[in-house]
Amino acid sequence: MSSNHYSSIDPVTGNVSWNGPLSIEKGDHSHMPSRTDAYLPGDERGHVNASSLKGPGPNTPENVVPQNSDVNHGAYYSMEQGERSALQNGAAIDSSKTAVVNSEPGARPDLFTVTDNVTYSDGHAESIHHSFTNASYADQQAWNDMSAALPDTFDAPNPGNVLADSMSSSEYAELMENTDAELPGIAEDYAAADFSGVPGTDSAASDADTAASGESADSSVDSGSSAECDSDDD
Repeated sequence: MSSNHYSSIDPVTGNVSWNGPLSIEKGDHSHMPSRTDAYLPGDERGHVNASSLKGPGPNTPENVVPQNSDVNHGAYYSMEQGERSALQNGAAIDSSKTAVVNSEPGARPDLFTVTDNVTYSDGHAESIHHSFTNASYADQQAWNDMSAALPDTFDAPNPGNVLADSMSSSEYAELMENTDAELPGIAEDYAAADFSGVPGTDSAASDADTAASGESADSSVDSGSSAECDSDDD
């Protein structure tokens, strides 16, 4: 297997992978590998892992592949922005990214998959997963439209989906489109979850402090303190 520290190319499938920690670096797009016959119109030389996120240097085929410009400047870039934001806010990220070729080395990827294991500054950890089809957004929309035009696409039985059963296929499709439009963007996936309201942490520490000082819970309330005020001070 060809490898450049964190990056590698599978000699059988041609899959190009990055596995390692991320850090914010100065981006470097110098000495990029030349375009090959694998590049389609609309493709750019895209990084599996951004050079500004500890991508290997110099830029090599172990990390640079044909990537549609819509993906490169759209969803994939939004994911990278989320990673940068998390790192800037004190998180640590161990990332596994793969340009899925499933053909031979040097061939064009069909798909990009990402698993980011993020440990936030408060110590809690989350796993974030993404997949990106390596095609223009126009092509992807056309494929979705073709699929939606097939008979019974939205009418197939789905036991337990009470909401869908109560609506026509067009009403349900419209609801799903509106819901998708209101969902947070990819970059927002990397915002730390708010655990400030988890019970049993601050209250336990407060009880211990109260016991040590000889005060009772009642005297603490009488003095004007409250649970809400304690939470606001955290």
